Parts: sequence; C-alpha cells; structure tokens
Amino acid sequence: MVEVDGRRAGVMGFEVENRRSRIASLGGLAIHPHFRGRHLADEAARELQRHLIRDLGYHRLQLEIYAFNERAIAHAERVGFVREGVRRKAYWRHGEWVDGVLFGLVRDDLDLPVSGVELLRDHIVRFNEGVRSGDWAPMLEQFADDARMSFEGVPVGPFEGLAAIEAAYRERPPDDEIEILGVAEREDGLVVASYAWQEKPSAPAGEMHLRCDGERIAELVVTFVR
Repeated sequence: MVEVDGRRAGVMGFEVENRRSRIASLGGLAIHPHFRGRHLADEAARELQRHLIRDLGYHRLQLEIYAFNERAIAHAERVGFVREGVRRKAYWRHGEWVDGVLFGLVRDDLDLPVSGVELLRDHIVRFNEGVRSGDWAPMLEQFADDARMSFEGVPVGPFEGLAAIEAAYRERPPDDEIEILGVAEREDGLVVASYAWQEKPSAPAGEMHLRCDGERIAELVVTFVR
C-alpha cells in the first residue's frame, strides 16, 4: 500500500520468483489520479526496491512491461531498472501480438551500504551452498581475517581467526541446510536471526547473532536449542 499523509494513494506488489537465488518479480504499481504529478510512483518504487533488498534480503528484482506501454517503460528506467531483453510477440493484446520488455535490478545497481541483515542473509545462502557442494570458500570469504565464531549449546569452539574457522568447516562440515525464521537488527548493530534446520523447518533450532565490520563478518555466535 502506498500512503501519503495517512491516505491511501496507490498499490504495488511483488512475488517470490526464486527463493534460493533470492529473486522477486514486481508488478501492479498503480497511483490514484488524485496523487499523480508528484513523482510519487518513482519514490514508491525506489522505496520498495530498498525494502526488498535491504530488509527482506532479495538479490535481484525483475519485471516485464508491454512494449506499447511507453510510460511504464520510462518509469522503470527512471528508477534504475536495466533493460535486459525482449520477449518477442509474447502476448495477444488489442488484437495483435505484442512484445514484453524485460527489466532487472540487482543489489550492485543500488548505491547503498550493505546492512548487517543483508550480510547474514547472504551468509545463509553461501552456507547452504557449502552444504550442498562441499565448497566453503564462498562463505568463508565473508569473514574478516580476525573474525570470531562461537557456539552455545554444543561443545565446539570458539574459533578465533579466519584460519581457525576454515579448519573447523573442513574438519567437521555441517550436513543440513538452514532456513531463517526471522531476522532483525538491534539498535546496537547486533543482527539476531532465529533459524531452523531444513530437515525440520517448522522447529526453531536456535539463534544466530552477527556483528559486522564493514561488509564482512566480525563475529558470529550460533546458539542451539537444548
């Protein structure tokens, strides 16, 4: 819902296109005629981009527009979407076949600092890929050289420094993927996420506490429910 001074001014929406790769498809942006002429659609679209990427952890946003809708195409380009291609004569509209113009926007297109919430969500993606492939390098490159990783509820660690963390994953690699149940960043900068193992996705397994140093992980504490 788009609101101006507490009044409903329009709507916009999105849906999950690919959960593993964190892709969202956008659509349905509409502004009431009484509020047009204020660049409200542009402002709302940019706010949704920031919310999806920074708060909800999506990596890529995409949309498709009929080729005859020049106004919508101009709007997409104004708010930063990149034209990526054309789906030729894909839709029957107004008595003829028309093209669909494809637009995309990825995290790197936005001039925004990486938040702790984003860093943690990206960590989970890389962790899960490590479980599947056995290659932990993409996940480990997120950690600062002097990072600390510890566990509460299990007799493991703590591990001081990137070399120790790397050795721990090499010697005792996890065998189940993680699903995030909820995540938030506190005022002191600590990111707290509740998680579950994929084997039992509805059963909370503990929490992850992350502190970042710029765009790298400075400390990660993983707690386990006893």
